[in-house]
Amino acid sequence: MHIKKVSLKEGAVFIADVHYKKGDKKFLSFLENLDENPPSQLFLLGDIFHLLLPFEYLINYNKEAVNLINSIAKKTEVYYAVGNHDFWLDGVFENVTVSDAFVDEKKSIFITHGDLNEKDFFYRIYLKIIRNKNFIRFLNIVSFNFLNNWLFKKILQKKVKCFKISSFKTKIIQKIADINYKMIIEGHYHQNVLYNIKNKTYINLGAFICDRSYYVFRENLLKEKKYE
Repeated sequence: MHIKKVSLKEGAVFIADVHYKKGDKKFLSFLENLDENPPSQLFLLGDIFHLLLPFEYLINYNKEAVNLINSIAKKTEVYYAVGNHDFWLDGVFENVTVSDAFVDEKKSIFITHGDLNEKDFFYRIYLKIIRNKNFIRFLNIVSFNFLNNWLFKKILQKKVKCFKISSFKTKIIQKIADINYKMIIEGHYHQNVLYNIKNKTYINLGAFICDRSYYVFRENLLKEKKYE
């Protein structure tokens, strides 16, 4: 996992799991508002796009949202923690800092999408397959884009599920046991919960696609807001 250091600022905006698809006017409106009124920082915590990889078909499909994020990044700091639907993003964005995770050492805060530190063995195998850049590029070359473009279209048709995960806190207790920061901020699970576990605060962001939630960092806390 690649981790970059940040200094988290008052008023930073966090958003996760938008699963943007072409024509999502609500998210485009959200970005336009940030473009007109830039926050101190913007943290995009993965799966912002339903599917975004560095292939021409997907970049063109997502270009409205990509262009707005690039515009925002000219005016404020933008940090993108890659997800399991959007990765290999270096070169897709301009002036956006891309990483698997970010840490503020002074405030002891760990920020990531949440899939890369998943404990499930079979899910980790799945991640290795889908993140094998050379293999996917090879398929793209030998199929003259046909196979990948067909697969991309199929994935873009899939719907996102919004539901509460049973025994989620138990899962998280095990998951964060070896993360040595006082606050852990993740997306990925769409749960919109906060747990105080021993000496750690764990925050799982709600999914924008499910409840239009985003968050603002105020006084060392994340305050939830809704974009109506």
